[in-house]
Parts: sequence; C-alpha cells; structure tokens
Amino acid sequence: MNAIKYIQEKGIKQTLHVIYQYKLDIVIQKVLGVFLKNKPLKDIIVIESHNDFDSNGGAFYEYLIDHHYNDTYKIVWLIKHKESLEKTLPKNVDYVMQFVPSFKKNYYKWVAKWFTSDNNSSKKLRKDQTSIYFGHGGFGLKNCKGLMTIPASVDYVAMPSHPLSDIFSDQFMLQPDDPRLCYIGFPYVDNFYSDAKGDLSKVTQHTFKKVILWMPTFRKGGGYDRQDCDRVGELGIPLIRTMEEYNQLNALLQKEDILLILKIHPKQDLNELKIKDMSNIRILTGETVKALGIDNYRLMKDCDALISDYSSAAYDFLQVNKPIAYDFSDVNDYKLGLVVEDPSEYMAGHFIKNFEDLSTFIKDVEENNDVYYAERQELRKKIFDYYDGNNCKRAVELLGITK
Repeated sequence: MNAIKYIQEKGIKQTLHVIYQYKLDIVIQKVLGVFLKNKPLKDIIVIESHNDFDSNGGAFYEYLIDHHYNDTYKIVWLIKHKESLEKTLPKNVDYVMQFVPSFKKNYYKWVAKWFTSDNNSSKKLRKDQTSIYFGHGGFGLKNCKGLMTIPASVDYVAMPSHPLSDIFSDQFMLQPDDPRLCYIGFPYVDNFYSDAKGDLSKVTQHTFKKVILWMPTFRKGGGYDRQDCDRVGELGIPLIRTMEEYNQLNALLQKEDILLILKIHPKQDLNELKIKDMSNIRILTGETVKALGIDNYRLMKDCDALISDYSSAAYDFLQVNKPIAYDFSDVNDYKLGLVVEDPSEYMAGHFIKNFEDLSTFIKDVEENNDVYYAERQELRKKIFDYYDGNNCKRAVELLGITK
C-alpha cells in the first residue's frame, strides 16, 4: 500500500491512529506471548474471508457448521466490518475485529491450531500452528501479480487445477514446484453442488423467462486512487456507452422477458455510476449485496447465463456449465494486462465488444442457443480438477481436522 496515497485519502489524524493501533496490537501480542507461547494449542479454527462470512472462508465455515464440527472445535472469525458483529452465531463460534487491538484476538492467535485466509493472512505466531491460504477468487485473466502476497508462514496454498499451476504460482510469485501448493479446489465451488436454495429470490420475486448475471471486474476505486483501467465509461460501467443504449438494453430485455442483474464489484467507485434500476435491470452494489445477504455463488446457481470479462467470475461460472459472454470492450485500456498472451485459449463463449454483440448474446440465451457448449467442456478441464462439491471436505482432511 502506498503510504503517501493513504495519508492523502485518510488524513494525518487517521493515519496516526492506525499506526497507534498497530503498535498497540503488537504490544498486546508480545505481552500475551510471554504467558502463552509454550502453552498447548487448543482446538480452535480461525477464519478470515474477503468481506466477512463470504467467499472461500464463508463456504468453509458453512461446511464446518453443517457437519457439526463446532460441537468439537471452537471457530473464530476475524471480521473487518462492525456490521458483522450483529450476526447471530451458532454455538461455539466467536468473532473478533481483525484490525482492532484486543487481548481476545491475540489470545486466539497464540493458541489456535488452524488459520484460514482469503485476503489478509494472519502471520502464524508458532511453528506448530497450521495455516492455509484459500484466496478470494479463482482463476481470472487479469494480471494481479504483485497485488497478492503469500506470507512465508503459510503452510498450504489452495489450487484449482494442475494445468493452471504455472499461471497461479507466477501470480503469487511462487515457484511452480512449491510444496505448499495443494490441489484441493476452492471451497466456494461447493456452493454450486449444494441443495441449498439460491439467492435470486433476494433480488426479485418476479418470474422471468431467463436471468442473466453481469459481473464486471474492478476498474476504479478501492481507496488510495487505485485505477486498473484508463477508461471507466460515461455511465460508470463498461460496454454501455450512453443512456440511450442503456434504455435500448432494457427495452430488449423487456421484449425477451429477461432480467439482467448487474452486480457492481464491491470495491468499485460508485461516484461515477450514472445508471439505476429499470423494469428488467437490477443493480447490486457492495452495500445492497451485504444488506440482502447475497452470495455470489448462490446467485450464480439461479442464473441462466453470465456476462463477465477478465474476472474470475467468468471461470467460476464454468461449474454451473451455462452460457458465458466475455466483455472485452475496454481491453486496450486495461492497465494491469492479462496473465496469458492469447486469451482466446481460455475463453469459451461470446466475445463482445459493443452493444450489437451484447444483443446477439441476449437473443441466443433467450432461444437456448448454447453456441459454445463443446468448447466450454474442454475449458472446464483446464480450470478445475474437481466437479464433485467436495472441496471443503478435502480441505478438512488436508488440515487434519477430525471429529
């Protein structure tokens, strides 16, 4: 993180407060270490996820609860948002604020046997503890090298498939033969194989002939003036250039009796978002997703097709095995670049660069014209080793968590 940008964004007072909290946390940790560093570890599992109770950590947690591991083990959440403190927890489950100094949090860090992380890995305090990094997204085309680092103390790094080992290890700045790479799949994938109800009903109670989910990747926002794309778009979204096109899109969807759910990336800057809900378009932001309790993967289960771009969402949806469209309308302005030289080798769907391409995809979905079915089956083999909904089970076995 750029310190100067942080100060500009938050101000000197907030910056000094953060430094004070960090120093205080270290003091608390060291004081407790005097008494706890040689104590036996306890059957405690500490979980961190991308946005609290979501992503891989959330799926892993749900598996533990559904299979009654909390009867034997204590589960502790490291949470980022105060709103999460209002969540009702099952027995033997606790939570602490991840970035707020506390004796309770550091006590858990000293005595817990296991740590899982999606985003901010907690450094192990003892060699006999076990840590696994799940990550908060699967394979995507966008180049995130240098934006994700795996602490040396992490024991395992979850991987989706052997064919992707070179790309993933390069993105994590690890060697392809790093012994910590474990090919167990990502826990969130299990959502696609669950009998649990999907989340479409949280978006609408109306019935449509088809539902298309559009998930543009992050382009600008996230704090600290980060901007991954030189051009964000006049409406704050890619592909759709004017309000006239936006209205035409809604008219087309209305004619075909299709609902388009436009899920804005949770870190995207909303100040430039100029669109609103229409009769056949629903917009979801990070705030509305949180308020409605929507999970990306449970929502994907209920949708008939997906529009994405360089994001991992386009590859997560392969587990659903339904039509995909790739929006490359601003690829020349995307500053991060792509992880492969020829992205077409990792695409199995409509390639859209303008409104006309988008219209063609929508009509194909309405007519059940799955043009890229065969290509999609081949791509799935590259992206995933498993299609069985047992990734959480494999993670539990790897970590040695037994009943």
